[in-house]
Amino acid sequence: MVKFDDDFRKRMKERMTRFSKFDALGNVSSKIRVKVVKGDNLVSEAKPDNQDFSWKSDESGPSPLSYFISSLAMCQMIHYGEHAGSLGLEIEYMEIDVEGEFSISRPRSFSKISYSVKIDSRENAEKIMKLAKNASSDCYITNTLARACEVSGTLVLNGDQPVRIGS
Repeated sequence: MVKFDDDFRKRMKERMTRFSKFDALGNVSSKIRVKVVKGDNLVSEAKPDNQDFSWKSDESGPSPLSYFISSLAMCQMIHYGEHAGSLGLEIEYMEIDVEGEFSISRPRSFSKISYSVKIDSRENAEKIMKLAKNASSDCYITNTLARACEVSGTLVLNGDQPVRIGS
């Protein structure tokens, strides 16, 4: 069972209210910055501004491409949590599987990214479909990637047939 405690639900309701005010204003922006320092061989270390943690990429861990496509799922998971928490939805289990197709010859780029969201929940199917569409449409990464390549998503609710969501 995915848990959303009372404090989290309250904070998400406040966050969603704040975001709806930004939506009403239109074209409100912000910035984020990450510094990446080159280490020996294939090691690089990333650290966001004003944060006390970092992460590394090297030949023994996840590749930068794995980090890249996982960012779509991680970003959507944040938005699933915001919406499910603020609405009081119950989620038994959730996972997102992401796959990217890319050219290994020049120009090197992704041509297609697809993802599948699997949710187990006793909630009404319409509520979960709305949750999935909201999480996808709120996701900065999904929206940005969809401008650069084909991005498609499906929702599998309680093991049923996949239903298209998102881009």
